[in-house]
Amino acid sequence: MPEYYRVVKSYESPYPQTRMFLKGSRVKVIREYQEDPQWPHWFWCVGQDSTEAWVPGQFLQVDGNYGILNRDYNAIELSVQVGEILRVLDVINGFGWAEKNDDALGWVPMKHLVLED
Repeated sequence: MPEYYRVVKSYESPYPQTRMFLKGSRVKVIREYQEDPQWPHWFWCVGQDSTEAWVPGQFLQVDGNYGILNRDYNAIELSVQVGEILRVLDVINGFGWAEKNDDALGWVPMKHLVLED
């Protein structure tokens, strides 16, 4: 069930464009993200069409340096400002798949949000 969150710290997306990986796509797994312990299990992947993005490990079946997507995945991130209210539809590895009031969808770090009462 979606929940509503208020942005308490602004976030500027480094990945504001859609970056799609389709279910069944084969990707090269470059490295696992380790710079922030609140964002575990993300992998930098390169698709066959040269699309590059962070992909949650739960969406990959990894075999060595390659992985297969087990679902469609859009790596777009949202830029958000303090005070905005977001509807969070899913939370994975410290990021929420969220919707803004203008219907824009994307990933936002959960550590920038607090649950609305």
